[in-house]
Amino acid sequence: MPVQNRALKPDKTSSQDLSSAPLSYTTDYARRARIESISLHASVAITETVTITLVSVNGANYDVVLVKRNLVSEQDLVFRPSGDLNLQAGDKIKVQCTKANSTGTVYVTIKASELTQ
Repeated sequence: MPVQNRALKPDKTSSQDLSSAPLSYTTDYARRARIESISLHASVAITETVTITLVSVNGANYDVVLVKRNLVSEQDLVFRPSGDLNLQAGDKIKVQCTKANSTGTVYVTIKASELTQ
């Protein structure tokens, strides 16, 4: 089996002030990529639900919720795949955070490597 070479891609980032709207951030990958980590940091402790979804290029029937977590008076969530999370060209990552109970700003960082082989 051939070894996959990887090159670190620039971070994809987004932020949202929860006092004005919930966070719904979707980013796509034009080339094959491997997700290294997805982190969410809140400027203050929040009590909200965070959902991270793989949106498949093959259609909604193939979408997968990677993590869904209820934060209770917390500021951070870090998701690191337990195995390889390889994306095909056209796959997307969607990060959502509700705004039912909190104000403050949430910041998302997605770290990925480009699969070159």
